[in-house]
Amino acid sequence: MDALVAFHDHGAFWFSRHLRWGFRHVFVVTLNDGYWVMLDGRDGVPVLEVVAGVDFDLAAFYRKEHGFTVLRVTAPGLPPCSPVMLGTCVGAVKRVLGLRAPWVLTPYQLYRYLKRRQR
Repeated sequence: MDALVAFHDHGAFWFSRHLRWGFRHVFVVTLNDGYWVMLDGRDGVPVLEVVAGVDFDLAAFYRKEHGFTVLRVTAPGLPPCSPVMLGTCVGAVKRVLGLRAPWVLTPYQLYRYLKRRQR
C-alpha cells in the first residue's frame, strides 16, 4: 500500500508541548482507487476524507504550502500484533499502515522508525 505520512504541529493536544517541535501530530494519507484518502485523528476524533486525485502531487503540496514533514512509505499491511493500541494519532497511523512497533509512541519516534525502514 502506498501512503504518505505527514508530521506537523497543528491540532496538537495539551501534552504536545513535551513533544519535539515539528513532530507534535501525525496523520496518514493512503492511495485507494485513484484517490488520496486521509485518516487524521484531529482533536481525538478520527476524520476520514478524500483529499485529492492520484495525479495531484500531495506530498509536495503538504511540504510547500503547509511546511509539513512528509514521508512516502510502502506499508507492509500486516495486522497489528497486539489488539490493543493507544488511541492517539500515532496509534491510528500504525494501525492503518499495519506497523508492528509497540514501543513507537510519539510522532518523532514514528518518523525515525519509518526513516530507518526506508534505507
